[in-house]
Amino acid sequence: MQFTARGSARITAILLISVVITQLVYIGLSSTGMDINRPVIWTTEAAAFLGIAIFALVPLARESRFTAVWAAISIGGILNVIQVGMGLSMFGPLQAAGEPMAPAFQAVLSGAFFLYFAGKFLFGFASLAIGVFLLKSGKGAAKPVGALAFLAGLGAAATNLAAMATGMEALYPAGAAGTAAALFLAISLLMVGSEDTA
Repeated sequence: MQFTARGSARITAILLISVVITQLVYIGLSSTGMDINRPVIWTTEAAAFLGIAIFALVPLARESRFTAVWAAISIGGILNVIQVGMGLSMFGPLQAAGEPMAPAFQAVLSGAFFLYFAGKFLFGFASLAIGVFLLKSGKGAAKPVGALAFLAGLGAAATNLAAMATGMEALYPAGAAGTAAALFLAISLLMVGSEDTA
């Protein structure tokens, strides 16, 4: 089966939007105090991040003009698969072990969130970079979308870089900025996808 650069860009954008939706659902349910089926949400996200990692490689391999953007998206997908996998496979057993394993659980939790922040940083970088392109070359609605992608990407890159250094104290602003960057990155990819077919 062959995938074109254009088709793969669209699939990547759709998968990014699906991850934005799952994260909004997760935060929404958490804020209302409802029970959350974490395995279902996290497994859905893991599958989406795997798809992002794979399909972002197609335009990268086809020597797209956005090579740095596609590289950042693919690596961001890989890092997020690992961090979600840590949550699915390691959090439960360590929590079930109780107090004796609390330090190990905290270490694993911190490691998972470092990868989370690193992945969001990369999505922020990609959003920032494609936002600059749209600001310079876009027409009509592309310019305001580019401005939003640039600003969201800048915010995501800055807050998640800080969170990588400081830890989970910056979880909510870093996560929110990264989610916004992923959304505007996806919209930007859809806007430039028809042109970026190298």
